[in-house]
Amino acid sequence: AEPAAAPRADSLRALPFADFYRQVFEAHPLARQARLARDVARQELQVARGAFDPSFQATVDQKAFLGTTYYNYAEAELKIPTPLGSDVKLGYERALGTYIAADRRTGNPLLASANPGIVKLGFSVPLGQRLVTDERRVALAQARFAQTVAEADQAAALNKLLLDAAKTYSAWYEADRRRAVAREGVELAEFRQRAVRARYESGEAAAIDTVEASLEVQRRTVQRLEAEQAYNGAALDVAGYLWQPGARRDDAVPLELAPGTVPTALGLEPEPVDSARLPGWLRRAVERHPDVLKVVGRVDQAEAQRLFVGQQMIPFAELSLNSVASQRDLPALTNGPGNGGFNRDNYVIGGQVRTPLLFMKERARFRIADQRLDQQELELARARRNVTLDVRQAVFDLSTTYAVLELQRSAVAQARQLLRGEQRRFENGESQLLIVNLRERLVLDEALKLASLEAKYAANRAALAVALGEPGVLPAP
Repeated sequence: AEPAAAPRADSLRALPFADFYRQVFEAHPLARQARLARDVARQELQVARGAFDPSFQATVDQKAFLGTTYYNYAEAELKIPTPLGSDVKLGYERALGTYIAADRRTGNPLLASANPGIVKLGFSVPLGQRLVTDERRVALAQARFAQTVAEADQAAALNKLLLDAAKTYSAWYEADRRRAVAREGVELAEFRQRAVRARYESGEAAAIDTVEASLEVQRRTVQRLEAEQAYNGAALDVAGYLWQPGARRDDAVPLELAPGTVPTALGLEPEPVDSARLPGWLRRAVERHPDVLKVVGRVDQAEAQRLFVGQQMIPFAELSLNSVASQRDLPALTNGPGNGGFNRDNYVIGGQVRTPLLFMKERARFRIADQRLDQQELELARARRNVTLDVRQAVFDLSTTYAVLELQRSAVAQARQLLRGEQRRFENGESQLLIVNLRERLVLDEALKLASLEAKYAANRAALAVALGEPGVLPAP
């Protein structure tokens, strides 16, 4: 008969894989660094939006000599950029003094009371090169796409971190199962050693059988010690992934595994893979995988740059139109048009045009931008193909592991059945202790294979999550 397996006192302190996975996702420094990188990209977007921030500027320029005021200029302007590339402007000018330029006069240059200044209201609009896009709009678009790239980089970093963590956990689980199998082997060998010694003392067994039993105990004790050593190393590796946030935002406190904490396959019970879910998984991966999103962001950046460079092959032209009114006449606006204030006879208009003749530099830059866009589009096609293959491979590995796992469970049961039969034959004097030990070794070897497959199944579940680009969620098979 076999000894009853002793209940594990530490089984109540199990650390489920899902809990470990979630803690790594939320608190590991590398995961937090990835989120900080995403926050930096958001601030870069805010910097780009600053190009559309309304601005105000004012200048005062005065000169006096020997009691004479040569000039006293005062100017102020409020400029409001618009997303269409034009700027709305509201300005104020006043010029005083004995010696001022005629075109800058705003009233009687010698009397402040008769020179209230003028107010300008107008806009400037591009007519050529910057009509479709310009530096501000391109910078804003580039920043938006850079945020997409940064978020994809964050997800990719989490992918790698969580896949490594899952493999570490599966190695810990396998080491724990090997340790349990090794302990069971020692218990069985010691139980049989006591039984063989009792049979020898009663004259039912040869003395050589006690040597065989003692050697088997020593052999399995060595295996148990090796399994304990491997388990301790695996537990330390797992502890390296356990963190919690500190009191400050930039703090991270490492955690230790509590004494007696063990892994468990709770929540990772093997289930057959539903092949009908594969098309949906492929569609999600192609749309959401960080490797794909990262390249999509770069494609968008390349398209924005190509559009901007293409605009530079159009002559630059800009029109500026301002309606002006005396500060004293502004109240007349309330009396209706034509009664003073802004009207069609008071205006300032300007424009400028400039263009190269051959566009040599612009044409070369456009070809470079066009080729870079082609490169990114080819990279996007490659990324989508690789993601599709990774998902298919992950599903294939998971389904294959499940099938092999079921076969291995049957192999363990059959090995135990052979052991029980051989044990009865030995007790009836029809077999030898060596054969019983060989049967028992077969049981232990098959149990170790089963533990390895269970750990592999857990890692394959995480690999499927990573292949789908959703590392924070373990997909159900």
